[in-house]
Amino acid sequence: MSSQHEAATDAPDRASESSAWAPFASRAFVWLWLANAVSALGTWIQNAASAWIMTDLAPSPIMVSLVQAAAQLPVLLLALPAGAIADLMDRRRLLILTNMLMLAASAILAIVAAVGNVDPAMLLLLTILLAVGAALNGPAWAASVPLTVPRLWLAQALVLNSVGFNIARAIGPAIGGLILAASGATAAFAANAASFAFVALVVGIFLTFPRKQATNNVPPEPFQSAMRIGLVYALAEPVVRSTLVRSAAFFGCASAIWALLPLYVRQVLGLSSASFGLMMGVIGTGAVLGGLIMPALSKLFPRNNLIFLAGASCGLAMVPLAVVPSATIAYAALFVFGIGWIVGASNLQATVQLAAAPWVRARALALYQAIFNGAMGLGAILWGWLGDYAGLTGTILAAGLVGCAIALVTRAIQLPAEIDDPSASATTAPPALSIAEEMAPLLHSAQHRLRAAVSYEVDPSDAAAFRLAMADVRLSRYRDGAVAWALSRDVSDPTHWVETFLIRDWHELQRGIERLNLADSEAVIRARSYHLGKELPRVTLLLQHRNT
Repeated sequence: MSSQHEAATDAPDRASESSAWAPFASRAFVWLWLANAVSALGTWIQNAASAWIMTDLAPSPIMVSLVQAAAQLPVLLLALPAGAIADLMDRRRLLILTNMLMLAASAILAIVAAVGNVDPAMLLLLTILLAVGAALNGPAWAASVPLTVPRLWLAQALVLNSVGFNIARAIGPAIGGLILAASGATAAFAANAASFAFVALVVGIFLTFPRKQATNNVPPEPFQSAMRIGLVYALAEPVVRSTLVRSAAFFGCASAIWALLPLYVRQVLGLSSASFGLMMGVIGTGAVLGGLIMPALSKLFPRNNLIFLAGASCGLAMVPLAVVPSATIAYAALFVFGIGWIVGASNLQATVQLAAAPWVRARALALYQAIFNGAMGLGAILWGWLGDYAGLTGTILAAGLVGCAIALVTRAIQLPAEIDDPSASATTAPPALSIAEEMAPLLHSAQHRLRAAVSYEVDPSDAAAFRLAMADVRLSRYRDGAVAWALSRDVSDPTHWVETFLIRDWHELQRGIERLNLADSEAVIRARSYHLGKELPRVTLLLQHRNT
C-alpha cells in the first residue's frame, strides 16, 4: 500500500481525535469492523463446538489442547509467506480467496458432522485446514486497517476491532454452546461457514484498497526475497523486534486458559457446554470493557507499563481458578483475564502496526501473528502435556505464576510511549550514482550483487561516538534491503573508515532508495556529522561478477 495514501488520511478532525469512537467516522472502517465481528462470531461458535466435541471424543488434557494447537500452529508456519503474499498481491482478491477457502473447510466439517463421521483425527484435520485459510487471510486483513483510518486513529481502530472481536467472543461461545445443545455440531459449523460467506461479500462489494505504486518501473519483489526482507526488517527495527519478544512472553502464558478451560469446566467444575460458553462469554465481556476504557488507561499509563499490567493481570487471574475452584470464582477471574487480554493484545498489535513501514507492514504483522499463534499453539501443547502429569488445577496455577514472573522480567524490554511515523519522508536525497554506459546492461539484468562502499574521514577522538552512530545506520541499511553490512577502519590511516553493504541486485537497490524514510535519513545525518571532509562521504558502487 502506498505511503501517499496514508499521508492523505493522516489529518483527522482534531475535535474527534480523543474519542473512543472516532474511527467509526470512516465508512470503510465500519464495513471492515462489521466483517471482522461477524467472522469472529462464526469462529467462536466453531471453537466452542470443536473444543467441547473433543471432550466427548477424547477427554484428555493433551487431546483437548490439540484442538487449540491445530488452530494456531499452521499460522506459525505460514505467516511469513502469507505476509509476503499480502504485500505483493492485490489485497482485495486475496481476502476474497482466503475467505472462500475457509468457507469450504467449515462447510465440509458441517457435512461430516451431519453424516455422523466426526472423529478426533477428522476434527483436527479440518481445524488445520481452517487455520491454513486464517494464516493466509490474517496479515492481509490486519494490514488493511491502516488503509481505512488516519494514523492518529489507528491505535483506537485496533482497539475497536478487538472490541468487536470480543463482543463476538462474549456471545459466540454462549451461542455455540446453545446451538450445540439444541441442534448439534452441524448447525454450529454451518454458522461459521455463513460468516465467511458474509465477509467475502463485504470485501467484494464494499471495500476498495489503493493499488500499489510501481517503483521507478522496477519489477515487484521476488517472493523469496520479499520473505527475507520482511524477516530482516523485523529484526532490524528495534520497536518491532522488542514487541515480538514481549508478545511471545504474553501469549505463551495466557494460552493455558484457552487450552484447558473446556476440560476445567467439565471435569473440575462439573458443568455443561452451556456453562463453558458462558464462561468464554465472560472473558469476552471483560475484553469489551477493557477496550472501552482503553483511551483512559492509555492516558494513565505508558504503553510499556500497560503491557506489563496486562500480563500480570492475566497471570493473577489464573491463581484463584486453581486455588478456589468454583463457578462464582471462575466467572470473576475470567472477567479480569478478559480485561488483561485485550489490553495486552491490542497494545502489542498496535505497536507493530505503528512501527512498521507501509511497504512491509503485512509481513511485520505476519511475524506478529506467527509469534501469537506459535505461542498459543506451542503453549497449548505444553500446558496440555503438563496437565496430564500435574492435573488441571496444578497446571493452571503454574501458568499463572509463570505469567506474572515473565511479565515482570520482560518489562525491561522497553517499548516507547510515542512511535515515529515510519512513512515520513526522508529529509536528504540519496547520493547520485555515476553509471558507466557499458555497465548499464549488467546492472539492469539484475543478475549481479552490488557492493556499496561509503568512505568517511573521522577524528580518532570521535571514533567511539561515530561507531555508535553507525549502529543506527546499519539497522537502516538492513531495513531497506541490504544483505550484509560491515564497518572497517584503514590500518594505515586511523581517520579513514569504510562502510560496506551488499544489495541483492540493481532492482533491489532501486526499491531500497524508494523505501528511505525520516529515520533512515536522520541516522545517516548523525553519522555524517563526524565526517571531517568538506565534501560528503564518497560513495562507490561495485558490481560483483560471478565466479566462472
